[in-house]
Amino acid sequence: MKDMLKGKVAIIGGGTSGMGEATAKYFAREGAAVIIGGTNPKKGERVINAITEEGGTARYYAPLNVANMEDCLHIAEKTLEEFGKIDILVNYAGKSYDGVPGLTPEEKFNITIDVNLKGTYNIVNAVVPHMKERKAGNIILCSSNGAFNPTTPAYDYHMAKGGCESLTVNLAMDLAPLGIRVNCINPGPIITPFWDELFSPEEADARKATFDQIANKEVPLNRMGTPEDIAGVALFFASDLSAYVTGLRMYVGGGIGYVYAHGQSAILGNVPIHE
Repeated sequence: MKDMLKGKVAIIGGGTSGMGEATAKYFAREGAAVIIGGTNPKKGERVINAITEEGGTARYYAPLNVANMEDCLHIAEKTLEEFGKIDILVNYAGKSYDGVPGLTPEEKFNITIDVNLKGTYNIVNAVVPHMKERKAGNIILCSSNGAFNPTTPAYDYHMAKGGCESLTVNLAMDLAPLGIRVNCINPGPIITPFWDELFSPEEADARKATFDQIANKEVPLNRMGTPEDIAGVALFFASDLSAYVTGLRMYVGGGIGYVYAHGQSAILGNVPIHE
């Protein structure tokens, strides 16, 4: 299909790499003007250049740290100033540390919660007033399979992502009468720069071994996911193909979310999640 998002304006938090970058490119190819949010201007410019070279429309106004409400308001204001509307918000901005209670320093815990949970609330809070005024809009949030079906003990990250799911269903209920849809993507194991937080460059072999183990023992489809796997679902949620869908939390993990719903992990052993 072409022009599925023709004339739409989309803000993509965390759009400078990985799932956000792939989503920005998919949206632009379907006719949307995409506004890229991220903390790294060089990465932002790289994504914009790639999109414009394909004939798309993209902007990177300023660094966006979603934990900072002023940054969120700024990207919304600049978008409205140039394009006059915000049709779609997608937020992938996130941060994780491989920590468990007693081992994660409070500072790292606070950063994880601030970016993943508070940051999601901030960016939503920046665009919802405009969407309410127009009685139209589409919000796509990002949780994680690990929020309720964990494969690693990243307690702080999974706590935050569980909150994103709660925000999704509450927003969906509240905003549906105004014609605003809210859905959530729950990625499984996706190969993105996000893993750089967990593995140093010197740990390349360990990283590959982990990917192989997850793909072969955890994922029913027997492969790690790609950013494009997530971008395709985001495009579905953003387009009229899902016009009658709101409040949905979709697992995108090669079947991994449904396997863990039965409380079994090949790597971790029994995981009594739903007892």
